[in-house]
Amino acid sequence: MNPHYLGVFLEYFIPTVLVVSIMLGRITILQACLFLVRSVLHFFTERMTGITLMILSKIDEINAQQIVFFTRGDNIANLNRAMLYVQQNEHTNRIKVVNVVRDESEVPPNLKRDLDFLNEAYPNIDIEFVVRIGRFGPDLIRKLSEIWKIPTNLMFIGSPGNHFMYGLKDLGGVRLII
Repeated sequence: MNPHYLGVFLEYFIPTVLVVSIMLGRITILQACLFLVRSVLHFFTERMTGITLMILSKIDEINAQQIVFFTRGDNIANLNRAMLYVQQNEHTNRIKVVNVVRDESEVPPNLKRDLDFLNEAYPNIDIEFVVRIGRFGPDLIRKLSEIWKIPTNLMFIGSPGNHFMYGLKDLGGVRLII
């Protein structure tokens, strides 16, 4: 009957009903909060998983790129320096060691054994040994680059001797590492 009393009553009644309702329904409210948190985390987890997989795929792609090291002989010190260079300066763990000879009999007898030793010494580097019959030069480098799909700037040679008939620029981007 008195509107002023009704207003005072509602000022106390509504907060009391809210507090009592919260106390009686706190499990339901907490479950709703838990559902909301899980939904938000699931949303972000899905997005982050996709981004993580994309980044890991790119890292694997970079690490899978092979590089080529052309060697004349079985000097294990030079081969070791090449492995150290790859380990310290390249983003790959795969190296193809190529020995270009005119005849199979010219392959240095200790080269395979030395590479097996280096393969054990550098377990994180995958070393593949390839003997190529032919003549080392710009044409062979271009041909191998196309066949193996390895850019020439990921191909390396040791220091050429005085009898080397090509300049480094003639080799199409092959790098000198020793």
